[in-house]
Amino acid sequence: MKRLQNNKIELLSNYLKKNGLNPELFPEILDHLACEAEERLWDGDSFEHAFSNIVETADPETLHTLSVEHNHLLAMEKTLNDIVFEGRNKSYGAYQLRKEYNSTMQRSVLLGVTFFLLVMLLPNLYARLVPEPEKNDIGFEVKLTTVDIKPDATPPPPVPVEPPKAEPQPNTRKFTSYDVLPDNMVVEEATPPTVEDLQNALPGQETVEGNSDIMDIVPPAAEVPAGKGKAVEAEVPKEETFVAVEQAPAYFGGNAAMAEFLRKNLKYPVQASRANIQGRVFVSFIVGSDGKIEDVKTLKGIGFGCDEEAERVIRLMPKWKAGRQSGTPVRVKFNLPVVFQME
Repeated sequence: MKRLQNNKIELLSNYLKKNGLNPELFPEILDHLACEAEERLWDGDSFEHAFSNIVETADPETLHTLSVEHNHLLAMEKTLNDIVFEGRNKSYGAYQLRKEYNSTMQRSVLLGVTFFLLVMLLPNLYARLVPEPEKNDIGFEVKLTTVDIKPDATPPPPVPVEPPKAEPQPNTRKFTSYDVLPDNMVVEEATPPTVEDLQNALPGQETVEGNSDIMDIVPPAAEVPAGKGKAVEAEVPKEETFVAVEQAPAYFGGNAAMAEFLRKNLKYPVQASRANIQGRVFVSFIVGSDGKIEDVKTLKGIGFGCDEEAERVIRLMPKWKAGRQSGTPVRVKFNLPVVFQME
């Protein structure tokens, strides 16, 4: 709301002094007239028009009547408020504050006294409700249980060890290798086995009757239930995030297009506008290898909702032109200042 300048307040003060207003009523009446003038200025009236209306409302006769009935008005605060605000906007904050001042003060005093008494009496009340235990109040309970002691069970007899099974041995026939020599040097020692002899035997150094008819009976293997396996996915390696690359990521259209996007989508927070907050919010984010904006966060902010608004607009950005390292698109960390400036 607009505030009156000192010269305008001085003009109202001289008007009240000129009409001989009681000094005890002077601060309060001046405050009411200043509030009335501020309200009219807020509605768009000029100060000269507002001052003329105040002079018509608070004319010398009215001010004289207020001075004469000062003692009665002080005894009746409610009547004073109603008279001062008669024909005016009573929904204005000053009227409500003055009207509810006594009840608010009484509730505050009552709550303060109640809280003080509660804090002072709470330890005593707790001691009365939860007394400390005495020595005779502490007891111990012993429970006896019959234990049946049994001797250790005799160990089972050892399992007899079966002798090793005889392995089957095939039939063999003596087979001697010969060296090529002249006929006069050949000595006939043994006749080599015929083809019929080798049909049921294998060639060997000596002729031995084997036991190849022995059969080894093997018990069937126990069936193994199918296991309940769980598929485990191989962990995909994370992409490396670069801070500086050969070809930095860029907004499609350049900085001018990005500034236009921010201008259209950025909304000044209401709380920052009311508090007249201006400055830069430095936002960090990652431009993925596909150009998408990821991991948006504020590095340095100014508060009052500006940090959240900057992050929101960055997340709304379309895909960027991805950065490249050795000709391959990569993830790049990017810092961007967002300026909040009131026009």
